[in-house]
Amino acid sequence: MYFNILKKDLRRKKIMNIILLIFIVLATMFVSSSVNNILNVTSALDNYLDMAGAPDYLVATRNKIFEADLTAVLNSTKSIEDYSVEKLLFLAPENFIFEGENITALGGTNVIQSDERLSLNYFLADGNKLEKVEPGEIYITEGKAEKIGLKKGDIITIEIDGVKNEFVFAGEIKDVIFGAKSMQIQRYIISSKDYKEYTSNSKTEKIYGGNLIYIHTNNIENTLSEIKLLTDNSILNIDKSKIKLCYILDMVVTGIILVVSIIFIIIAFIILRFTITFTLAEEFREIGVMKAIGISNLKIRGLYLVKYTALSITGAFIGLILSFPFGKMLLLNVSSTSIMISNQNSIFINMFCVVIVVFVILMFCFGCTSKVKKMNPIDAIRNGQTGERFRKKNCMKLGKSTLPSTSFLALNDIVSSPKRFCIIAIIFFVCTSLPLVLSVTVSTLKSGSLYSVLSIVDSDVVVGDNPAEFSIENGHEELEKFLNNLEDKLEKNGMPANCIKEMMFSLPVSFNGNEAKLPIYQGTGTTMDMYQYLEGTVPENSNEIAITKISANKIKATIGDTITIKTIDGDKNYIITAFFQSMHSNGDGIRLHTNEEINYIQTFHEINTQIIFTDNPDKEEIEIRVEKIKEIFPEFETVKTSAEFISDMLGVTEPLNAIKILIAIITVLLVALISVLMERSFIEKEQGEIGLMKAIGISGKTIYLYHALRFLFIGMISVMISEIFAIPLTHLCIDSLFKMMGLETGVDYVINPMETFITFPAIVFITTMICAYLTSMYIRKIKSSNISITE
Repeated sequence: MYFNILKKDLRRKKIMNIILLIFIVLATMFVSSSVNNILNVTSALDNYLDMAGAPDYLVATRNKIFEADLTAVLNSTKSIEDYSVEKLLFLAPENFIFEGENITALGGTNVIQSDERLSLNYFLADGNKLEKVEPGEIYITEGKAEKIGLKKGDIITIEIDGVKNEFVFAGEIKDVIFGAKSMQIQRYIISSKDYKEYTSNSKTEKIYGGNLIYIHTNNIENTLSEIKLLTDNSILNIDKSKIKLCYILDMVVTGIILVVSIIFIIIAFIILRFTITFTLAEEFREIGVMKAIGISNLKIRGLYLVKYTALSITGAFIGLILSFPFGKMLLLNVSSTSIMISNQNSIFINMFCVVIVVFVILMFCFGCTSKVKKMNPIDAIRNGQTGERFRKKNCMKLGKSTLPSTSFLALNDIVSSPKRFCIIAIIFFVCTSLPLVLSVTVSTLKSGSLYSVLSIVDSDVVVGDNPAEFSIENGHEELEKFLNNLEDKLEKNGMPANCIKEMMFSLPVSFNGNEAKLPIYQGTGTTMDMYQYLEGTVPENSNEIAITKISANKIKATIGDTITIKTIDGDKNYIITAFFQSMHSNGDGIRLHTNEEINYIQTFHEINTQIIFTDNPDKEEIEIRVEKIKEIFPEFETVKTSAEFISDMLGVTEPLNAIKILIAIITVLLVALISVLMERSFIEKEQGEIGLMKAIGISGKTIYLYHALRFLFIGMISVMISEIFAIPLTHLCIDSLFKMMGLETGVDYVINPMETFITFPAIVFITTMICAYLTSMYIRKIKSSNISITE
């Protein structure tokens, strides 16, 4: 009997049952894929560090700076449980040739090593570990190859001191140390045979050689005190917590996916609850008749449970199948995939979520059917109406309104029954807010306005050069000559400009017995008042510096204190005069005065040469000059605008943009389905009113428009609220991520007017209007005789 009743019910209400089935599919798909992604992204980094064998402490040295016996220092350290060393070569861009051009990524450092005694687990694209590299092959850190336009099978030529070999690019590796977007370092792994060819000349190891030392210990403090000689002469040293922080840019994307996933789950269950409640509420005739013939409340509720069990199992099965590609689509092209190792339990997680969704649907159904107890056979006779109303239905007066009658009716319905339209407004608000928040974030990252929070000077163009030629004892003088020559050439070609460059060092800094290894910046071609400061006064003398609050807290210093920086030429004292903020190195940093002398052989990193045009060209002219500079200076690896440089430097702009587009597509789908579902539901409930309108001569097109306008007005209200809250919501969701990267204050977000005020509102308006209008055409099946159904 139940089966026959179910079959007839499904045939009788095809549209409502299909819509309900679609939302069950969406709910299952959203919940399964989102829960899977949530579990993945929240545990991915810790799992990745463990699987890769990340050390408790990492030290990088260069042979030309540190000449002591490395093994003796490490073996004499009692706190070290275990350590391993990877020998490598630090190379310059001109050492790499790809189709006749330098291939290094923007502003990066390049290290090449052999596959002999690999200290870490390097994972391939298929999740397997890299065990061996064949002679003539080369592997590169994941994400770097794509950045330089390299494809699998391409040929790379590497030349070092006359030794020249060709390599076939064999694939990318997941590199736990240098794989983060914030690490501007590229690792190349070749075979031990090829590596020995390069190091056969002792001069090569002396000039280019270095070591990566991976230390495992349970007592970092004791270890650091025992290897002070090593850390003082290192170019890079970070502990495990810092390695995690290096992935903060990657976690920005996963954090947004986390928020999106949670919102999808909430939307899915809100829609399901409404749908089930509504479909049961309109069954007053059937329920009344069943009660009249003596069927008990429990059996009536069981009948509906059979229907929703069948629908939920069918929808859940389809949703389970779709959840796998949908979950992968959410993570597609995002930077966080570098920390994602294949999850073997994803199938079981998705299946568990399916069971939960089916259970929740049945609980919704069982809870909603509790109203069956209050229904009686008279409801079937009265069509579910009592005929009583104890308040005014409308609060607007047609006679006092200047609106057209159709618009008045639509707006009056919304004002008179706010609860009825509230769910539409909430879902439209959420669906619109998501892409707006992402749009504001992406627009800010693309705008080039983040120079100040990166503690560098704003500029017009950024060019990629060879930093290695300045990493020598008189590097500062060579850099000044390079910048002067560049300015002269630009002047001769009608582009007057000031050229500047930032160099970075990693040196021990101490104050009152507190010591830390901190990044130190010095600009050439700049003046100290060109940078932004949070507190204090601009450093005026060469013995004055600015420091970030994060770094100051590490050594327990403040403005007015004198700190000591240990350099290769001896200790130097500096007075702190100001605080600044920086997203570089997770908020750490000291800025030296531009006139201070420092040995550039200690250089660890650099920021590409910046060009500031002095004749104030507009945006279009800057684009023209970018192309002109490419022609005049073919030796430059890259020539980009400041906005492009910042976007590439952060490395998350494109992944966020991809998520924004995906969310926009999902928004269209959700808005369309909500509009169809709600309009179809309203038509069922308002047959009497529609019959009355037809009876008094109102045309079908007018009624279609009246119904569609209700959704348009709700969409307009929701979009306006979304736009008002776009910036506050962005601050709420994104500010904390920037602060984790070292910012003391928030970011001044930039709005893309086209997307914020035209594109996304238009998507909601057009989708809503079309879907609501087309669905309202079902009204033509309703006749004036349906007036008897009215209240």
